Amino acid sequence: MARNDNVEIPRAVWTQLTNANASAIRVQSVSATEMMLQATNGVTAPSTLLGVIVLAGGNVLAADLTIAQLWPGVAGANRVWAFANTATVASVSHADA
Repeated sequence: MARNDNVEIPRAVWTQLTNANASAIRVQSVSATEMMLQATNGVTAPSTLLGVIVLAGGNVLAADLTIAQLWPGVAGANRVWAFANTATVASVSHADA
């Protein structure tokens, strides 16, 4: 299912930003809080911070690259997760894969 929404990211909890398989995603940290983004293949949350993309507060990860291009080391990457050391909010938009 396509998503165009704000997603609350609790402190120190991997939170899925996608609500279905997606091939590309736009994410913005809508507060001053930094967040880390990670991709998986499927709905199991990441278990490590290795390979994350760090998104500074207010910055945007544009949907001009596919999830597979952003995380080439994650075979079949189709879900994106966020992790933050302080609770924050992410603006998220993606289409179905």
